Amino acid sequence: MSFKQWADKHPNQYFVLDIAINIIVIVALVYGVRSYLISPFQVFGPSMCNTLNFIDNECQRSFGEYLIVNKAKYHLGDVARGDIVVFEPPTIAGDLHEEYYIKRIIGLPGDTVSIRDGRVFVQPADSDESIQLEEPYLNEQNRNKTLTNGAGRNKTYPPVPEGHYFVMGDNRAQSTDSRTCFEPSSRNACDDPHKYFIEKSSISGRSWFILWPFERARILRNPDYSALLEK
Repeated sequence: MSFKQWADKHPNQYFVLDIAINIIVIVALVYGVRSYLISPFQVFGPSMCNTLNFIDNECQRSFGEYLIVNKAKYHLGDVARGDIVVFEPPTIAGDLHEEYYIKRIIGLPGDTVSIRDGRVFVQPADSDESIQLEEPYLNEQNRNKTLTNGAGRNKTYPPVPEGHYFVMGDNRAQSTDSRTCFEPSSRNACDDPHKYFIEKSSISGRSWFILWPFERARILRNPDYSALLEK
């Protein structure tokens, strides 16, 4: 008996089978898209303010903007300085509302990142010069006021290992990031130098564009660091 003959003879069973196959295909497509192409993400907290979660002229301290994460980008290309990435931190600590963090890539593999009197400097692996990073995305409360772990104003971090990155939130005064080994408000969290960095494998994707609120919908573009760091 051919499949068509079976379907004609058992229309109810064929209908159920057809629905089941369509559901399986749809679920597989949705899973594939969310796992490997794009997925939604809701920003929590003020750590990326004013770039993200700055709504009605106020930094949101809970859930706020929805954005789309481009997961395909890092399957096809490298992580770039300035990318705003969603990732699993080396240690899940602090705010239990978050499963993933969202921060900006500051140091690439081989870079040496340092903080001097509130300013961020980067020395690329192939350079003998440490260059101040121009950061137009910082608001007035954070511009030239970046602190190290604890309350220090000067620190040189270990060189970023291969396959790892140094990240910071744009709201430096309220961000748990590489400076504190992702431990909130801790002076002694960084007992292991490797804890300063995130692995590429932990990065879910690059923040692509803001989807909601609609009045703040926009594409997230990187600042131009090339004039400073490609000398």
